[in-house]
Amino acid sequence: MGTPAGPTRVPTVMTLIVLVLVVLAAAFVGDFSAAPVTDPQDSSPRPVQSAAPTETTTAPPLPDGERIVVDGGTLAATALVLLMLALALLTRFLLRFRGRHGPDGDPPQRTELQHPATVALVTVALPEWAAASRAALVSGGSTSDTIIRCWLELERVCAEAGVGRTPTQTTSDFASTVAVTLDLPPLPLASLNHLYQRARFGQAGRSPAADPLGPADRHAAAASVDDLARSLAARARQQGVRP
Repeated sequence: MGTPAGPTRVPTVMTLIVLVLVVLAAAFVGDFSAAPVTDPQDSSPRPVQSAAPTETTTAPPLPDGERIVVDGGTLAATALVLLMLALALLTRFLLRFRGRHGPDGDPPQRTELQHPATVALVTVALPEWAAASRAALVSGGSTSDTIIRCWLELERVCAEAGVGRTPTQTTSDFASTVAVTLDLPPLPLASLNHLYQRARFGQAGRSPAADPLGPADRHAAAASVDDLARSLAARARQQGVRP
């Protein structure tokens, strides 16, 4: 269940499209000049008329400023820049969508549960991970460091069985994919992932001795691991393997 090679073509194609649009934008912009655009002045001499003594002349209002003239090339370049930004956002969305779903855009299905690597993962590797994580959580030490190690070990074990996290997946997406692919309860995985994110990103700006998570979080992580262990034991019995 490795990562398909097809999705890697999407960033390449979108990059080529963006480069073509940049070239077109440069062609439309033309030469840049700092000189202001003003109305042409009429240099032809005009006859001078003397005002009648009884007439009062009113001075014309002073112009507020020079008119700003925007040519079609500038508008076209602006439109192309906006189009490139939209394409970049669309590319990011498509990559996230393919990471959250399968390579064909469909949600991940439980199609390889009978694969030998998947069976070994569910019946051997993950139960061993759950036992080691439970022991680490009850042994004391830094709660944040322990939870981070537990989650990273989960990713490593799944990657060795071909169910690893893809480059476009977040840890939350990975937790959802593992729950669907391996037929595991999603709530304990989501809870453990939430604690992992708090532990990892909550340490920013803190001293090495500070621990953003407390005893209640340690208990919640242990409860999530216990729920996963019970589900894995039930799956092992379904596979005819003695837990």
